[in-house]
Amino acid sequence: MTVEEIKETVTMRDVLSRYGVKVGANGMCCCPIHNERHPSMKVFADGYKCFACGSGGDIFRFIQDMEGCDFKQAFIILGGTYAKHKNEKMQKLIKAKHERNKANREKLKDFERDFRQMLEDAMFKCRLVIEFHAPFSDAWCIAQRYLPWLEDMWDAKYLENEEIDKADVIRVCKRIKQIRHSV
Repeated sequence: MTVEEIKETVTMRDVLSRYGVKVGANGMCCCPIHNERHPSMKVFADGYKCFACGSGGDIFRFIQDMEGCDFKQAFIILGGTYAKHKNEKMQKLIKAKHERNKANREKLKDFERDFRQMLEDAMFKCRLVIEFHAPFSDAWCIAQRYLPWLEDMWDAKYLENEEIDKADVIRVCKRIKQIRHSV
């Protein structure tokens, strides 16, 4: 694999999990480079920055700092190859894996986009029901119940980047859709 392929397939969180480092929901963790007890390292999708020891960089730099090696060794640790003449079968396997990973990332992006739209629609429908239905009607009460919950899920997922129970959100959104169509 090349440097670009490695950067596309391996995230900073993947590398940290290899070393047993747990990253919090806010992207902070204890820096394993200088072995501390309090979170001072911010983890990004493609890199890191420790505010205590000052180290920072991409996945290759992290491997270099942890293993005490040069870029070439870090590249090999992450699955890179320097061979000029690779076996064609191996090259095809690597390319197929790379394509599968790319397709999976695209599917995940599509799901996230659809999920976000579904959540926005459910909140909009709740607001419509609250505005245009008589207070204390069945639909009004259900909308009043679910709107704050949906807004909390929105904040947790898209503002605070926390993991949420997507199946539960989908169930509630379907319930709101049924209420909207039944009234």
